[in-house]
Amino acid sequence: EKCPNPEMIARTASMWRSERQLFEYKINQKINWYIQNMTINNNWHGELDFVLNDWAKKTDKKIIISPDVDGLTSACLLATKYDCEIIGTYGTSHALLYDGASTKDAENALWLDHDVSRPNIRCIGQHLVQHKAADKLPLRSKISWNPNVWQNQSWEKSFAGSKGMKRDKYPLGTAHFIADYVGMNSTAEKNLVALFAHLDGTWFALDLYRPNGEIWIDLMFPKNELILNILDYRNKKEFHNSHKKMIDKLIENGIQNSQSRSPKATLLDQNLKEMTGKQSVHGRSSQKPEVFHGKTKSALKVIGEYIGAAPKIGGSVTKVVSGTRQSFYPNRIEDFDELMIKENIFSHAFTDLRTLSFTNQIDF
Repeated sequence: EKCPNPEMIARTASMWRSERQLFEYKINQKINWYIQNMTINNNWHGELDFVLNDWAKKTDKKIIISPDVDGLTSACLLATKYDCEIIGTYGTSHALLYDGASTKDAENALWLDHDVSRPNIRCIGQHLVQHKAADKLPLRSKISWNPNVWQNQSWEKSFAGSKGMKRDKYPLGTAHFIADYVGMNSTAEKNLVALFAHLDGTWFALDLYRPNGEIWIDLMFPKNELILNILDYRNKKEFHNSHKKMIDKLIENGIQNSQSRSPKATLLDQNLKEMTGKQSVHGRSSQKPEVFHGKTKSALKVIGEYIGAAPKIGGSVTKVVSGTRQSFYPNRIEDFDELMIKENIFSHAFTDLRTLSFTNQIDF
């Protein structure tokens, strides 16, 4: 009652309350963001550990890999922790099984560097498999792991191109997160940096899509020296000589001598262009399976020497299982979960803005 201007005091008090509430809201937002991201960064190891321990405890630790540098490196990394054996390869249309391995053996195996859609098959991969973030992927085993699925990274939120500044599809290989999981994360050894820069075309992907790469590295590998060395790789010439020697050795031991399929690779100078492509085991697995298997074993031995470990691998091909590879326009998909069931999709990936590639008419 004695206040000379009670209305002004009331307005001032109200303003202070509003500013305090806004301040508290912003602080709480920052705290929640920090807690969420710290939980994510610490949790992906736990999720992957659950999948691998389930496989290691409940099976005889067999794996089926992709016949390329990423799949072979991932297998060698697993061999640093598990006494595992490669019983086959799968290359999106044809699976080769070794030494009498049965379809039941294939079901129990871990499909490494693959994204398979069968409730009874464990898989670990990094392909883009969700059309929308809400997709449930009903045919996919719950005991599987993929960084895109972990983050609900979907086709509708991906392929923004080199100008994109937000998170896009995971830009590294399967071997990168397997390496971090097994503890190979504090080395600048030239041959290893070259290998991890090369596999799955990682150095070039990070060069083209740097903001997305930095987002994923901050999310999963913030202190991984091996992976951090791949950023700005075009200017890290101290690794280039080792990289070229490694490529020559891989080509001599079964890896196909092919350039990157990216049109942007043709714009690179010759020195950098030579460090693109050269990923897959050379040849057609279904036409000459034994020759293809021989090259797979040779490449595995080379990569095992770099990693310091290699899994056992079957001696001969005893079964070939084939499916049909098809493609579909993603913008024509209304409900991907329904499409997955209708087409009985075995494996798939959204490979670019205009392509869903999938395999069906194959089973184990």
